Amino acid sequence: MATITGQAVANLPGRNTNAFVADLVDREPARYWDTLITASGVQLQSIYYAFATPIGAQNQFLAGNAQNTKLQTNMTKKNEFPPPRCLLLASICIQYSPRMTFADIQLVEDSAYLEFKISEKIFHEGYLRDFPAGAGISGSTTTNGTDIVNNGVPAPIYQRSFGSWSKYIPPNTQFSLNVFFNGSNSLGAGGTVNPPTLAGPAGLYMRIVLDGVSDLPVQ
Repeated sequence: MATITGQAVANLPGRNTNAFVADLVDREPARYWDTLITASGVQLQSIYYAFATPIGAQNQFLAGNAQNTKLQTNMTKKNEFPPPRCLLLASICIQYSPRMTFADIQLVEDSAYLEFKISEKIFHEGYLRDFPAGAGISGSTTTNGTDIVNNGVPAPIYQRSFGSWSKYIPPNTQFSLNVFFNGSNSLGAGGTVNPPTLAGPAGLYMRIVLDGVSDLPVQ
């Protein structure tokens, strides 16, 4: 029987972990998420600062300024990863709650863009539709007047992957992802209008995910 060397084991699918090869880091897929929320009938802000309110910090958009839990975000520090956490960012994913109405999603899409920075340098920017989640809900309903809309197709293959241009975010390094509501693409409106007010039952309920790979130290 042939002997599998340590290097060969390291190259086996699912074996790139320190449990099988000495002195090798524990490398794993990683997703960091945040949720942007504004109640129905309330005018949206001109800027939303994603990943700036970690678990345990008060969130002005939750009832009673409640603290964020892991349902809203899995960030433990504001705009950075605590050591030894880091991220090789392969994709930015924008996903709307299925409770948002199509009309509200259209308003968001027509009046918003995002900027992603690492140490004050913009690495990614564009309309929200440019960053499909590759996840969500798809189906049909018999309820009259009900619509279900996704940002893209709900399958991971349809994420926008940065591939060889993935960006590394080291520990203790500031990054930001800000969503700007700056005017409107509606005919004749241009940049002179205020951020929209969403009328659907969910208001603004949008999840932003940073998808990539992270390393943990050898134990």
